Order: sequence, then C-alpha cells, then structure tokens
Amino acid sequence: MSDYYNRNNRRKKRSRREKIGFYTAFSICLIAVCMAVYSTYNTLSVQDKTNNVIQVTTSEAVQVNENISGIKETLAEPKLNMERPTIVAAIDTQPQTTEPTVDSSRTALQTMLSTDITLGYPLNSNNVLREYNEKSVYFKTLNVWKPHTGVDFSGDLGEDVNAMTGGAVTKIYDDKMFGQTVEISTNNVVCIYSGLGSINVKERDSVESGDKIGSLGTVPFEASDANHVHIAVKIDGKYADPLTFIKNDE
Repeated sequence: MSDYYNRNNRRKKRSRREKIGFYTAFSICLIAVCMAVYSTYNTLSVQDKTNNVIQVTTSEAVQVNENISGIKETLAEPKLNMERPTIVAAIDTQPQTTEPTVDSSRTALQTMLSTDITLGYPLNSNNVLREYNEKSVYFKTLNVWKPHTGVDFSGDLGEDVNAMTGGAVTKIYDDKMFGQTVEISTNNVVCIYSGLGSINVKERDSVESGDKIGSLGTVPFEASDANHVHIAVKIDGKYADPLTFIKNDE
C-alpha cells in the first residue's frame, strides 16, 4: 500500500515537472517567435522609410535639375549713369585783340624796299607823339614795356583824319585796345587808322589820298598820352615804319 502511494506521488511530481518544462519551452518558443516577427517587421519598416526618403529626394533632385536646365539667364548689360560734359565755347562779340608782333627775320629796310608807295600825313599837322619802335617802350596806361608797331600823330579831339594813300576800305571794327579802327588797302600795303572818334566811310568804299575817313578820338591802351591817332602800316602782312613812306617837303 505504501509502495503504491509512493509511486503514485512520484508519478504526479514527474507529470507536474514535465508540464512545467513543456510550458516553459513553449513560452520560450513563443517569445522567440514574437521577437523574430517584431525584428522582421521593424526591418521592413525601416527599409520602406528609407526607400521613400530616397525616392522623394531623387524626385526632388530630378525636378530641381530639370528646372535649372531649362533656365536661360540673361545678364543685363551694365549701364553707366554718366553725363557727358558739354563744352560751350564762349563767343565774344567784340573783335579779338591780337598783340602786334615784329618779324625779326625781316628788317624795316627790306620791308620798305618791297613796295613802292608814298604816304601823306593823316592830320593837318605833322606832330609825331611816339615813333615806330621794334624795341620795348614804356606804356603808361598799361604800365608795361613792349614794341610800338605804329606812329602816333597828335591832334585835337574831333579833328579830321585823312587817308594817307588811296585804296579800298577793307575792314572797319571797334578794338578793345586800339578803339575804332579803319583799314585801307592798296596792292600789298594796308594802312590802319586807330583811335577814331567817328567814321565817315564804309567797307568796300574807294578813297583817294587826302579824303576824310573820320575824326580823331582816343586810343584806349594809350589813353594816358595826349590826344592822337595811331597809324600802323603792314606790307605783305609785316609791320613797317610809316614814317619811312611819308614824303617830306620841308
């Protein structure tokens, strides 16, 4: 009886252990299966996300590249906002005064011999205030030293000024330094009468020696001197001494 009881107890204990071992092994297998399933799912999910990201990135890249390849960029030509300076020439309505120059390569004698002409006095008197001088002389009005390329004949204001020789009136003008001026030309000789108060001739008029051409006035750059008319003579464009061509009856 006791042996039967003992065997029965051992059988029950063995059966309980076997059940415990079975359930333990089953649980382990179930856990392993669950872990395997989870791992597989997780791997597939990661790959899917990775593929999606790659596809999206590739698609965007292709789209961007397509957009860029289709653009033609035109650079605007740079424009400089610069104004060109405008140069305006100042026009002086008054005749320009040119300082007389003396040709040192040609002597007064050579100039005199290059023409055959006789001049008379421009005034009734033959008073010479200042002679022709190729060297520098003092001008009180301007306070300068320079050549005197003419002869000054003194007289009274308003006195008649006569043509020293016949010829044609080629030019009439008002000079800033010499005052009202008349030029009378004959052949290669030009007689210049400056410092006139009034003028009685016109351009292209023909005059004879002794004809009145105007009246005595003032010479601006010689205003400090006594009243006079300034006479200059040019032969072939070169200044010459007027006195060398004036006949002397005395």
